[in-house]
Amino acid sequence: MLRKKFVVNGRFLTRKITGVERYAGEMLKNLDEMVSEGEVILAVPPNALYVPEFKKIKTVTVKGRFSGILWENLTFVRFVKKNKAISLNLCNTAPLINPGVCCIHDLKIKAHPEYFGKKFVKWYKILFGNQTKRCKLILTNSEFSKAELLKYYPDTKPEIVITPLGWDHYGNFEKDENALIKYGLTKDNYFFSMSSLEPNKNIKWIINAAKANEKYTFAIAGSVNEKVFAKAGGYEEEVIPRNIKFLGFISDEEGKMLFENCKAFLYPTFYEGFGIPPLEAYSAGCKRVVVSDTQIMHEILNDTAFFVNPNYYNESLDDLPTPDKEQIDILLKKYTWKNGAIKLYNALCRL
Repeated sequence: MLRKKFVVNGRFLTRKITGVERYAGEMLKNLDEMVSEGEVILAVPPNALYVPEFKKIKTVTVKGRFSGILWENLTFVRFVKKNKAISLNLCNTAPLINPGVCCIHDLKIKAHPEYFGKKFVKWYKILFGNQTKRCKLILTNSEFSKAELLKYYPDTKPEIVITPLGWDHYGNFEKDENALIKYGLTKDNYFFSMSSLEPNKNIKWIINAAKANEKYTFAIAGSVNEKVFAKAGGYEEEVIPRNIKFLGFISDEEGKMLFENCKAFLYPTFYEGFGIPPLEAYSAGCKRVVVSDTQIMHEILNDTAFFVNPNYYNESLDDLPTPDKEQIDILLKKYTWKNGAIKLYNALCRL
């Protein structure tokens, strides 16, 4: 049983669902099964794109004359104080006054500031500097991200608790049987990549891999928020070969079909705090996953993936090994949203 009342910062509900928004939604869905009524309130901004329904977590639309950052720092803060609660912030940002509990998903803003716009970098340095001093508790996704937090903020005062991510939301989607036809793809004859097209995702590696493996099609799904990132994807100067297909934003149902039927899923990212897509790929029946040879990818995937140098672009993808199915099953059992939510709940109980 929670000893304190918590109000969740629902600003994430005003954005399309990517990794951090997925984390917030799935954590709350599973936390709803553990808490008692009245212990947790979800504060929803008036401009929310969607409002989730829960059994025990109460959702309240918190109106005011502000939106975005001002809603978070003024309207939301007043609502938390009115309810004599602690704020629970699951998507990197938190109010500057009484930030409460905050999840810092990764330290990309410190490790690779060149990926972002200058204003964005300055604002997040203020946010993270404040949170590492004034939060009651900090959540993060992996041992790697915890180490990065302590590397860039060695004087961090709050306890840091790891709440890993999961893949099991993918079980809620039915695969779209028409996806291969829609995108002009042939079973087992294409490589697939799906993520936001940010600079750290290393789309350049995929483009050059396509040049080195001309007999295969390379399908890249995703989009980018150009208001946040300094470069659309870090590949603008590349000559795009004919065997590359940019699919744009695709549905989860389409993604599930493309995962199942690809020759391998490609994820040559430079930097992650966790990285959900490889788990989603395996859960959807993907045979092989190719990832960058980085600390975080080894931490999460162990020996289930084929590791490549993210800076070497002439990798042959003809004879990729197929991982042991039992190892994949163990991996998927380890990383579920319920397992992460249990760790979150236990941490909140200690406050």
